[in-house]
Amino acid sequence: MSDRIEHVRVPQTSAPTVFMAGPEGLAVIDMIAVERAVTGHRDGARLTEDEARYAASLLLAESVPFSVAATLVGINANRLRGWFPELAAIEVRRSIKHQPAPCGTRRGYQAHKRRGEDACIPCLTANRLADQRYRLTGSHSDVSAVAA
Repeated sequence: MSDRIEHVRVPQTSAPTVFMAGPEGLAVIDMIAVERAVTGHRDGARLTEDEARYAASLLLAESVPFSVAATLVGINANRLRGWFPELAAIEVRRSIKHQPAPCGTRRGYQAHKRRGEDACIPCLTANRLADQRYRLTGSHSDVSAVAA
């Protein structure tokens, strides 16, 4: 896997294997395997279900998207959503709320600038027209598009 996530911190322990109380009782967690999984260095090794759940919880706590967390941990994204339904609901709302701004609009121009990119020609044109409208009418909205 070429994508590596280096910013997720796995709690350091004095032993490579720890025992944790989980939803189905006592779980044995190989912390080295968990650390390799959350940083993208799993390289085909399989985690136990308890290790996968713990690794996924660390990734999701760092706001890693469900699809990326599922790939890193080596499980199906739907299974991951079943383990963390409250976070899955938040992710769905977030994905609906934050649709990318289409090019050729003022929002598209602003999105380019936020990302530190040079704006494309349609976005530059849309921003220029919105600025002209603002100077003439005091509003960025295209009032002529609204039917009377």
